[in-house]
Amino acid sequence: MIIIGEKLNSSIPSTLQGLNEKNEDFITDLARRQGEAGARYLDLNTGMCGDEKEMLVWAAGLALKAAPGCALMADSTSPGALRYLFENVELENAAINSVTLEEDRLSGVLPLVREFKTAIVGMPIDGDGIPKTAERRVENARKLIAILRENGSADQDIYIDIVVEAAATGWDAPQKALEAAQALRGEFPDVHLLVGLSNVSFGLPRRGVINETFLACAMARGVDAAIMDITNPSMKLHLRAAEMLFGQDEYCMEYLNAYREMEQ
Repeated sequence: MIIIGEKLNSSIPSTLQGLNEKNEDFITDLARRQGEAGARYLDLNTGMCGDEKEMLVWAAGLALKAAPGCALMADSTSPGALRYLFENVELENAAINSVTLEEDRLSGVLPLVREFKTAIVGMPIDGDGIPKTAERRVENARKLIAILRENGSADQDIYIDIVVEAAATGWDAPQKALEAAQALRGEFPDVHLLVGLSNVSFGLPRRGVINETFLACAMARGVDAAIMDITNPSMKLHLRAAEMLFGQDEYCMEYLNAYREMEQ
């Protein structure tokens, strides 16, 4: 599982406060803990800050220094802010989150992907918004993958977000996302399938239980990347348990390590 740390997102009140106050210790600690817990990427979103592009540069520098083993996933809807980041911070193996089928998003993001040779998160959303059926999501994902391939992206650098919506507002929404994931995995074996895990439990009690359960369901359908809180010991233990049961953890070592960390 490719883990993308979710905590450096300005939609989280404590993170927004830390960003706005330019609290170096707070941002550094968030990045360090996610890196130490096993994140491959740090998702960084400063969209709710006053000056998004300047904050992206400031926070990216801190985060990557604190978690040198991580790459950056630049999470922004502003092509200008993304360009400013890539021109002012030396980034290796970076990703952009995200692009959709909407023409303005495509025209703004695709040149950046080509120029800076980044991985890219694609959301199978068109001008009508989030598709209401699994079939439409798959159809949109096909179109998006074709466009990204035409623009030079290799399949292994494409992440398709299965766009899971909150179960509280649509009881069958998680199942539609899972159906789309299963179909896409069969058709595109080398494209990564990504889930923003916290979305599924929004508005419901015991969110951790829902997130952990959905993660296992998603992995069973072929999802291999997740934006998640890997610093949560329970979440990490459930992830390692799922990897073990899917035959991805030789001699159960990662599960045992996660268990020991939780017991300390």
